Amino acid sequence: MTTSTLTGPYREVPSPSSIATITGVRDLYVLGNDKLLDHKAIGICGSRHASESGLERAYEFGRAAALKGATVVTGYARGVDRQAHRGALEAGGATVAVLPEGIRYFRLVKDLRAIVNEENFLAVSMFPPDAVWQSWRAMERNKLIVGLSLALFVIEAKDKGGTIHAAEESQRQGKPVYAVAFKNGGPGREGNQELIDRYALPVATIKQLKDALDAVLSGSGQRTGQLSMGMDTPA
Repeated sequence: MTTSTLTGPYREVPSPSSIATITGVRDLYVLGNDKLLDHKAIGICGSRHASESGLERAYEFGRAAALKGATVVTGYARGVDRQAHRGALEAGGATVAVLPEGIRYFRLVKDLRAIVNEENFLAVSMFPPDAVWQSWRAMERNKLIVGLSLALFVIEAKDKGGTIHAAEESQRQGKPVYAVAFKNGGPGREGNQELIDRYALPVATIKQLKDALDAVLSGSGQRTGQLSMGMDTPA
């Protein structure tokens, strides 16, 4: 059964030991199913102002991950993040929303209300409950997004900003980074090619996405290398 809101007050829970080491934060503030903190998960990130094809990919990546049994971890911002949440939830999966501010500022957005319930969704913050949004917090929470994830999938990234920062954080944590390989570049996608040129594994088709998810979830995800690609069709 779905509900239009998450019931009950937020809770303070101990950080998983690996997360405490990465973030330096001993406790997390949560609303929803905190058991999702222990699930196998993949991170998805990308622009708040993604193109239509970028949004389609975000949805498909979220859906594909959920169908493979992975929880989707992302940042809950408009654009790529929320499309990834929606794709996973509509496929019957679960998602974790990592907030860039205190948990008291969390509100369930209209687009997700009909598909969120107490079991399939978790909002989590590593900051004090009353902490307001600040740019450094938006960057800092990338430690938690990556820390909860087995790998990071970049949908659409500018050459600078939070998505690139998340990819760099994934490198620091030794996690694989995958990026959508667009046949046609353009404004707002420069970061994808930059990451692929440096270390990210490119994903351009549904088969490549499924292969990547299988590799990550089985524990054999690559950290460097290349995959054959070239199609500019939604993965």
